[in-house]
Amino acid sequence: MNKIKLFVPLGTQKFPFGRIITALNSLVKQNKYSPEEIVMQSALYPIKPNFTAFKLIPNDDFNRYMNEAEVIVTHSGVNSIISCMKIGKPLVICPRLRKYGEHIDNHQMEIATLMNDKYNVLVCTDMKDLAPLVEQAKTHKYKPWISHREELLDAINKLII
Repeated sequence: MNKIKLFVPLGTQKFPFGRIITALNSLVKQNKYSPEEIVMQSALYPIKPNFTAFKLIPNDDFNRYMNEAEVIVTHSGVNSIISCMKIGKPLVICPRLRKYGEHIDNHQMEIATLMNDKYNVLVCTDMKDLAPLVEQAKTHKYKPWISHREELLDAINKLII
């Protein structure tokens, strides 16, 4: 089996994300990646992927793909982004955009902008930029993820107790 080069987790959204499938199909057609080197997880496929694709992936397989892939290309799902950042994987965020019917609003763009501003992650809004951003991600260093969960829980506990 070929090494996974791109893992593309898109979550379980009920909204289509055809732009990213079209862009990835183009990379396969241009022989930049073989169909086996790209693995996508998405609940909905409005366009037929010309690469490995699943609707759902068991958690163990999801984690294996995250660890094995050279680069993670994901939508602006907070869990997908943080999971990637926790293990320090090269990352490109592709927010779903309202103007293409990919979501009901532009909160994914807002998340992507925040992550870019705060952590210097790479963001792709125009799919013609996907291939160069994937290449850039291989050497790009973003700021590491720092969770403030424990501090938040401590503050809440002090308010409650």
